[in-house]
Amino acid sequence: MADKGWDGHPLGGAAVVAVTGMKIGTALEGTAGVLRIEYGKEPTLTKREAKQFLMNAKQVRELSKKMADLADRLEANQGAPGKVN
Repeated sequence: MADKGWDGHPLGGAAVVAVTGMKIGTALEGTAGVLRIEYGKEPTLTKREAKQFLMNAKQVRELSKKMADLADRLEANQGAPGKVN
């Protein structure tokens, strides 16, 4: 997964952190979306941080489509709950 453009881990592969929560909202009098992603800073998840992203409607739709496509791939690879493989 550590293609060009991804942050690398010193031991190889992509550097990743676990998502521990997310929130959505609006900004700029309802003309922009806000996505807050909360994540663990280390494996025990005792230290956490968050980043907040401002997006227009087109970006929100693009992100939601990409995330839905990713969920479909994950379910196909792992078998969705209640799905017979």
